[in-house]
Amino acid sequence: MSVVEEVRRYTRQHYGNLISVCEPEFNARTKMWVAELKSDYPRIIPDDRAPRKKLLKFLSLRQLGKIKLGENLQSVEATSRDTCLQNLSSFLEMWQERAERIIVRASSDHFAQINEAQWVLAKVGMIISNLLQKNSISNREIDFHLPKEKLKLRRYLMLLEGLDLVKEEPEGYSYGNLFTELLDKAEGNIQHFKTAVLSHIIRERYYALKESFGISQLETFVHVDSCYYRPALEAEKLLYWTRDSIINHYMKIYGRKSPLRIAYILGELVDVKALEHEDKFYFGNQTLFSQMLHMKSEMGQIATPRA
Repeated sequence: MSVVEEVRRYTRQHYGNLISVCEPEFNARTKMWVAELKSDYPRIIPDDRAPRKKLLKFLSLRQLGKIKLGENLQSVEATSRDTCLQNLSSFLEMWQERAERIIVRASSDHFAQINEAQWVLAKVGMIISNLLQKNSISNREIDFHLPKEKLKLRRYLMLLEGLDLVKEEPEGYSYGNLFTELLDKAEGNIQHFKTAVLSHIIRERYYALKESFGISQLETFVHVDSCYYRPALEAEKLLYWTRDSIINHYMKIYGRKSPLRIAYILGELVDVKALEHEDKFYFGNQTLFSQMLHMKSEMGQIATPRA
């Protein structure tokens, strides 16, 4: 039996149908044949538009584990099936997180226009307005707030300083280089400027907002948007889904949430053109989706921890 036949036989017997094996390569230093374990993980993606159909696509996963054979093909060292399945699960989680990052980066201009996003980032709006009015915020003005509010305000100022939107000075804070750059680009339209600032913050610091500032409202908007765009990215084409399909998919991925809340968010996403809606179908913004596909292609393959 050849080395190729042996590693394929071992893979079939020990790993099941989801896991396959690459061609083995001989390591002259260790005198071992080494073959990487992989999976072309199937995704069944529905499209609700008549005639209703389901697309079969595959997520390509490498580096699930290894099979090692001695020169005589007798000794076998192999990653356990449980470890391979754990790596597979890690890959799917990483893909979901990567898809969300793609969606946030492509859609930040649209998220920044949502009223609820502007409300949860009201501290940012307050800082921007004050800098527009008088070019600086003094330490005395910051210290005027109660301790809890003062701490929150300073944390937002530190966040903006990290993005070069503000800069710290001995007496407080003034505007940073990016603040000036975005203001110039807005050409006097203050609303466009404020939206551009919020968009930049969402695009560059979404996970900090979620994890350090506890802004869960924005996360729900991203999750609902992701319920549509992640399957579309897997299919690499625009899909047409009904309201119920998106709600059901949300429940499956993220857990229980009021259908009324999800439907409201869908409406908000449509209002800012993050999604499109016609008849009973929701579908993607073609311009945004093209950007997302480009980002996906540039990110390369996701690698799981090596066994």
